[in-house]
Amino acid sequence: MSGCTSPHQNEPSSPSGQIAEQSAAGKSLAPCATATHSKSCVIAGLPAKVSNTQSFEAPYLVSGAAVKRVNLVVDAQAGYGNLSLYAGEQLLIDNLDIPTQGKQTLNALVAFAQSGLQTLRVEGRSGTFVVEAIEFDDRPDLEVATFADISEQIGLITEKTYKYGGPSIGDIDRDGHYDFVLNNHNFISTQLVMNQGNGQVDIKALFPFAQDFHGSALADYDADGDLDLMVAFGGANGTSPTSYTLLRNDDGIFNDVSAQAGINAPARGRSPRWLDMDSDGDLDLALLNAKTPNSDGPQQLFYQNNGDGTFSQKRIAGIENAFGERALITDFDGDGRADLMLFSPIALWRNNGDFTFTDMSAKWLPESASGEWVDLAAAEMDVNNDGRYDIYIARGKTLYELSKKSIDFNPLSQKLDIRDDGEKGRTAIDFYAPNAIVLNEMNLTYRQYNGDFPVFLGGNKNRHVVKATGFQPVQVPEEMKTADDHLVIDMAMAQGWPEQRQQNGLYIGHLGNGQWREEWVRNEIVYWNISFALSGLTDVSYDWQANNRNIQDLLLINRGDHFEDQSQAWNLPQGGNHRGVTHGDFNNDGWTDLFVYRYGFLKERVTDLLLLNTGKGSFETTTVHGAHDINDLGHGDMGQAFDWDLDGHVDLLNGSEEEGYWYLYQNQGKSSGNYLLVNVGYSPQQPIDSLGAEVTVTTSDGRQWHKRVGSAGEVFSQGQIDMVHFGVADVQQVASIAVRWRNGETAELGNQLVNRMYRLGQQQPD
Repeated sequence: MSGCTSPHQNEPSSPSGQIAEQSAAGKSLAPCATATHSKSCVIAGLPAKVSNTQSFEAPYLVSGAAVKRVNLVVDAQAGYGNLSLYAGEQLLIDNLDIPTQGKQTLNALVAFAQSGLQTLRVEGRSGTFVVEAIEFDDRPDLEVATFADISEQIGLITEKTYKYGGPSIGDIDRDGHYDFVLNNHNFISTQLVMNQGNGQVDIKALFPFAQDFHGSALADYDADGDLDLMVAFGGANGTSPTSYTLLRNDDGIFNDVSAQAGINAPARGRSPRWLDMDSDGDLDLALLNAKTPNSDGPQQLFYQNNGDGTFSQKRIAGIENAFGERALITDFDGDGRADLMLFSPIALWRNNGDFTFTDMSAKWLPESASGEWVDLAAAEMDVNNDGRYDIYIARGKTLYELSKKSIDFNPLSQKLDIRDDGEKGRTAIDFYAPNAIVLNEMNLTYRQYNGDFPVFLGGNKNRHVVKATGFQPVQVPEEMKTADDHLVIDMAMAQGWPEQRQQNGLYIGHLGNGQWREEWVRNEIVYWNISFALSGLTDVSYDWQANNRNIQDLLLINRGDHFEDQSQAWNLPQGGNHRGVTHGDFNNDGWTDLFVYRYGFLKERVTDLLLLNTGKGSFETTTVHGAHDINDLGHGDMGQAFDWDLDGHVDLLNGSEEEGYWYLYQNQGKSSGNYLLVNVGYSPQQPIDSLGAEVTVTTSDGRQWHKRVGSAGEVFSQGQIDMVHFGVADVQQVASIAVRWRNGETAELGNQLVNRMYRLGQQQPD
């Protein structure tokens, strides 16, 4: 990255009036400022260079459908980058990922707010690339779901906090309204959010103190008619393994019954899961954990439900020593039993129904899905309506992996963010700043190093100290306690550059004429993470390889006896660093859509991705959906798609990691498609609760939709979404609605009208 031009300078590689006269097929094309057909035109001024400091603008006459697919051919000159597209001041694409160097074709779905002549603007981040072509296709066949933030309106007022793998959703008190559990990490307790049934929620902490909270799982393990909760706790990086906490729901009061229930084995808890492992109908427990160092015990713990409110620990050969802290409950072989997918790396374990599991990874997984350590979230759904459950896997780098040469520069805010590890070494950057700069947001995550990490300014190495977060040695130096959390540095303070830079710390020098240099030196392993920000910069350059955070998501299509990687065929978004995924038919067109959570930049949130299923074996990706808070400072994490208000339109409960909040986004319900809601109760005879029950909706012409009661995507937590939503497009009446519970019991309704809710099964167990 180099140069110091203004952020919106237009510098096409050819004169702006020079327009190509023919398409690839030889057809004469008009300029896009005058063409009446949005595809059959040429954008003036292309190819054009775009970078951190240089954008591209061109006129475009918006006509035809408001919803269009834009195809962009770009040639990336750096290892990666990001591209945003505007129409005037309307943001059409928010930081589309350019995952690799070289020529590539990207696409996204956009929705123009108005027709007529507008100015397109392409802005770049993180690298330099050449835009070679921009082409639009009308897509009047796709209805883009839009969302509105109703968090404050319903009383969902939450703190800024770290999250842990998404919420757990369920009708906890069985009053016909969805409640949820918010899984925070280590500063705010796990929170219970109860739906009051009047559009308002009540929030309370489930624990009176902060601990190392991890995932949670909702289920009625004691068959008393309400949902109980299992909560996982961490083990201080393995130095102090704890146990899980089982909270029994006694008429709305959650009581810790872990000890009396027999849940007492210590572990580094991550992902609790309820499932029937012995085919007796009641729910057993799989407790999935991080590996405890220097332990010869099993990594994964399993408990059999004794049917009297207690559990007995069971050893299960093979799976008890499998890697994987995260889990997805699925039924990949279609035998009606809940299987386990552990990750990372991905491993598929078939539930044999007799408290044993068989590793089916080699038989079922394609090569692209095996051996990777980047799988962060997964969702089960029937994406092509063939009756088999497919799996979407959101992939990215963990927070520790991001702490290795990660760099972001925003030319508009003139801010540079750095995140690096504290391993032995030295790293330098050059930057341009015409005036004083500000050093702040320093984080030094403690790693048994008790020395200091000062700031040395100029050739004379004048010493300063900036207060850092994450700095927790046995004894904090006094100067760290009294220091400011930022340092304003003018050119005179930092004049010159020292020849010797041997001491641990940050070195900053002004070389003259607005040119600066910085180097951070580690003579030994000092911290887990070194992060800081510099403000007042207009350009940055460096000669080392920055961390490319782009990892490709996977779509595994179930072929009945194996999964096939169809990521490219289904037009998944390229690259990205994705933390979560959830699914639902957001526009009620009869096809399952996806919502993918993006980490974004180091200190900036970007819009998450809505993937609309075209029904033709592909997705179209858009950032124009409204489920985004432009003022949020966190990162995309995980959420759940479910019909919060039971109006027939799927809403979103989203968590924003680190400096963010919890949000409930209401689907604005502007789609023309019809819907069905199926409230799955307890099975007619035994009775068995709804977890894992399969719902099938069949039309008179033989079309079918299949869904299983559970979560709409999983990382560390599990829910029970049992008021199951189906989009049915233009269908007016369905031939049947059928439910099959996990013990084989069934119930069915025939010839029912759409746009209403139906109950199958008992409301309460006998």
